[in-house]
Amino acid sequence: MEIFRNSALKEELLSVARGEKRAEFVIKDANVVNVCSGEIHEADIAIHKGIIVGVGRYRGIKEEDARGNFAVPGLIDGHTHIEMSMLSVSEFARVVVPRGTTAVVADPHEIANVLGVAGIEAMLEEAKMTPLKVFFTVPSCVPSTSLETAGASIDASEVENLLRCCEEFVGLAEVMDFDAVLRGDPEIFAKIEAAVKSGKAVDGHAPLLSGGELNAYILSGAGSDHESISAEEAREKLRLGMRVMVREGSAAKNLRAIAPILKECDTRNCMLVTDGDRTPKDLLAQGHMDFLLRRAIEEGIDPVKAVQLCTINPATWFNLREIGSITPGKIADIVIVRNLERFEVLKVFVNGREISREFRKKRKFKYPKHGRSVNAPHVSAEDFILEEEKACRLTGKRRKARVIRLIENEIVTEAKIEEIIGIEAPKILKAAVVERHHRTGNIGIGFVEGFGLNSGAIASTIAHDSHNIVVIGTNERDMALACNRLSEIGGGIVLCDSGFVVSEIPLPIAGLMSDESVERVLERCERLEAELRKRGCSLDAIYTLSFIALPVIPSLRITDKGLVDVERGEVVQVFL
Repeated sequence: MEIFRNSALKEELLSVARGEKRAEFVIKDANVVNVCSGEIHEADIAIHKGIIVGVGRYRGIKEEDARGNFAVPGLIDGHTHIEMSMLSVSEFARVVVPRGTTAVVADPHEIANVLGVAGIEAMLEEAKMTPLKVFFTVPSCVPSTSLETAGASIDASEVENLLRCCEEFVGLAEVMDFDAVLRGDPEIFAKIEAAVKSGKAVDGHAPLLSGGELNAYILSGAGSDHESISAEEAREKLRLGMRVMVREGSAAKNLRAIAPILKECDTRNCMLVTDGDRTPKDLLAQGHMDFLLRRAIEEGIDPVKAVQLCTINPATWFNLREIGSITPGKIADIVIVRNLERFEVLKVFVNGREISREFRKKRKFKYPKHGRSVNAPHVSAEDFILEEEKACRLTGKRRKARVIRLIENEIVTEAKIEEIIGIEAPKILKAAVVERHHRTGNIGIGFVEGFGLNSGAIASTIAHDSHNIVVIGTNERDMALACNRLSEIGGGIVLCDSGFVVSEIPLPIAGLMSDESVERVLERCERLEAELRKRGCSLDAIYTLSFIALPVIPSLRITDKGLVDVERGEVVQVFL
């Protein structure tokens, strides 16, 4: 341990551990959830200089009576994207730490695809203002594919430099372009090799991959996956040596389907993650990792095993040696809860100190000015009409077209063939993506089914992973108005109807995050959702909209370059 480089401090800690000196702080008579032995046992927890020095019977200068309560290691989210919460890092920490999340492993590829390394560095600096331990994985896919236009790029040399120079970077972030991996692309393999050489984890992203393709993907070096949507898919990945990250978010909910595996298999290579998919509403009302832990127990998973899934297991995967368990030598990140199954948090200790009320007050961090703009051209209604569509409207004849079909509670989509003239709200709506980084003028146009909107249009600068402007509407006029309004407010989400702006959520930090409090963001979200419900859209529109432009998850997507068939890895025609 680094603290043992100081010989005087070493002797002091050893003396406290032996029981010869009083510890600065002792949590007395707690029911310790031991994630190493898989049991619960009563003990004192001795803390000195922010370090757990002993678990047994100890005396303290200051003591905390925890009799009848449970002591749990600080919870760890092993795979998240903080930007997806729409909150700044400071505000995100303000919400999740008091609920027991003391560390996250964040993939900052959302902001990286907009601002590059400068965006990552800004998030890193803001994280230092908070008690939340924020570890980063270096984005591997900036841009995620060549099928869209990103705001920046990060090459293999930059990946290697970040892994080598910054201790906060604990691995290579999810390797999303599995097609590039399978065809042996030298650039993606150079990034993987940089992580392997540094002895750090390589996170994978392998939705629906199986058999020989999955074997080849794992052979590349990818060691984890958070995209399993069935027990069978998760089992195959476990059998081949992958870490299975079970995602349970606001939109993508995979825990129920995978829970049978978690109840019957060795779960050392499994963990619970949010994948950043927790809305401000759900964070405040339900929680963060505490919610996932409760959900796991509801699904019949043993409570101690559930705690392991979000403490020691992610800590082991990312080689976070100083956190993850309540054992000697670990940093004293400890959560005291009244009831393990309901996970009612009484107190949270970070670095041995109780989180104070002052932390709950908002603290602002100033992001670079270049991160606060949307560089998109002005668009008109005509820009969203396909030539084939004009012919259909003139003749009244239907033509076969590829349509993106949304699946509720999933981020995968289906590709359908429908005979259409054009927009036929509320069943068939128009979807488009407007490039917003370099003023290229690129606009991809397609059709979507299952969104449910019966009037107006909604546009957003949250569009994974390149975060161009994505818009879905019942008419082209409102689509254009919503896109142009986003340029005016510097990014966010805008709902328009009948030529008027109805509701908006400004997200001036890279068009992804708000600089307001979580309470204010939630207020704006609820107002937008209420207006959407009035117009027939009952699904989680914000997150559904954000994923429709993600060209690395099957099956049909839309980017600024057009309609993308993910399985074929190419842009395809809308009308057949």
